[in-house]
Amino acid sequence: MPYICQDRLELSPWMNPVTLRLPGVQPIKSDSFFVTDDVFHLQMAYRQELLDTKQDKVYFNNFETDNACMELLKFVIGEVKKNAQYSFSGNKVIRPDGVEVDLLKKDPLRVASSLVQEDLLLLRKEGLEHVLRAAVLCFPASWTLSEKKNKSLTSIHGPVKEYKPDIALRIEKMFRNLKSELPIWRANFLLYDDYELFQPRLEQDEKGNSHKKLSQFMRVERQTLKKLPLSDTVLFSIHTFVVPYSKLTNYQKRTLETVLV
Repeated sequence: MPYICQDRLELSPWMNPVTLRLPGVQPIKSDSFFVTDDVFHLQMAYRQELLDTKQDKVYFNNFETDNACMELLKFVIGEVKKNAQYSFSGNKVIRPDGVEVDLLKKDPLRVASSLVQEDLLLLRKEGLEHVLRAAVLCFPASWTLSEKKNKSLTSIHGPVKEYKPDIALRIEKMFRNLKSELPIWRANFLLYDDYELFQPRLEQDEKGNSHKKLSQFMRVERQTLKKLPLSDTVLFSIHTFVVPYSKLTNYQKRTLETVLV
């Protein structure tokens, strides 16, 4: 359980009325879909360790062909090319932490996940709903791929009490209406008693977070949605921040306490 915590929390969803409510989505206004921060090297090394030692728990791919994952990889490459911290040489990429990635390795989903800090999930529209068909999920916040893979959005969120039928319909409609040129993002915040990034839990398990009490660590997820038009899939990415509560600013603490009351 390596200690991997950002030095400060740049994103505070509880302080913005838009991100505080569900689903709280808004357009991505920056030029980059993905984020690199001060623990890039640590999160990337931990992801590789988890893929090497727990692949059955953090990876799955149920697509019949590589089309969707190849489109994902092409998108990821295009985005990281916008980031001056990456350098390209032929089919090789040097990441911000100095690690070289071979873009021609067999599994495009694994290659894509080795380029960015975000966990990467792909959902495909099947019938009336989007279904989770592939993912690299190394930093789950109290859920597990074993229960969620190959399920629809509504089924995935079944245990979430806030995910009422009207919210489910709105979010499925949002997925259907995504435009490839207009990606969106949202954020959530979770309070945890420890800093572990890999927190898989089954639906019946007691969760590792609570909005009802202050804890030692604040965990924030920046979640992004992007339509991949050629494969008619949706990329759902998750960038995870974990910051000790003691490192929040006084203003962040005061506003959080008003939300938790």
